[in-house]
Amino acid sequence: MSKYEIILDVCRTGSISKTAVKFNYTQSAVSQLIKNYEKELGVTLFRRTKQGVQLLPDAREIVHCLENISSEEKKIRQIVDDLNSLDSGAIRIGSIQSISYHWLPGILRRFSEVYPKIMFELCIEGFRPLIDNLENDKLDCIFVSRYSVPDHPFIPLGEDELMLVTPKEHPLAGKPEVSLSDVDKSDFILTCDRLDYETGEIFRMNGIRPKIRYQVMEDFAALKMVEQGFGITILPRLLLSDAPFDVCVRSFGKHYSRVLGVAHLPDKQLSPAVLRFLAFVREWNIQNVQAG
Repeated sequence: MSKYEIILDVCRTGSISKTAVKFNYTQSAVSQLIKNYEKELGVTLFRRTKQGVQLLPDAREIVHCLENISSEEKKIRQIVDDLNSLDSGAIRIGSIQSISYHWLPGILRRFSEVYPKIMFELCIEGFRPLIDNLENDKLDCIFVSRYSVPDHPFIPLGEDELMLVTPKEHPLAGKPEVSLSDVDKSDFILTCDRLDYETGEIFRMNGIRPKIRYQVMEDFAALKMVEQGFGITILPRLLLSDAPFDVCVRSFGKHYSRVLGVAHLPDKQLSPAVLRFLAFVREWNIQNVQAG
């Protein structure tokens, strides 16, 4: 544990005693560490009070630098761990909701059985936040659609059909198949990825302008609104599989689908743990998605 992480934790908690307990140090050891560092810098970082400690306003920029140093130290430790053993380390994964529910649990369970020492951090978001986090080096790989990452290395895992979802009593619920023109005639609920990706592209190619009444930032919340009769929406079949909502799901007469898979940054040296995970995902895909 570096002194920077300890100092940063004192900043967060405002308590030397809480930080000492967290890191299994004595309170006097943490206090002395801070004093020594303040002496090294030649400035005071904290004001001591009866309630604990408070970061001095002039020290905020120093703390920001300490956060950067601590982050880089963690990266160095991760690299050393990876070099010492291919069976250790951490993998930061991002995923859209549908893959995180239906594919990732099986992938992670099987992978962890083989490599139990590799830890995972999982982030579930829409396309744009996932891509931003990947490009800002906050994630190692992301499970998204091919359309969303045209300039990134991409391992395809399978196709996912886009479906129209309506309330049970909606006029379109009585049709065995629907068309895109039907979307123009009904109130539409926009989901978190808005019209920036496949659905929006399909609308633009076919001259469809949906009558958008609501925008919801979570797919299951959108399904609940459809169930309650607020309007219709378009969602992928994988997400809709076993979804606990009383709605009607219909295919389009002309089927539309997206290709799902895992992407990572181009020209980035991936850790041995990430490389092994990506290879495992390819094998899992052959045995489960393609075989199915």
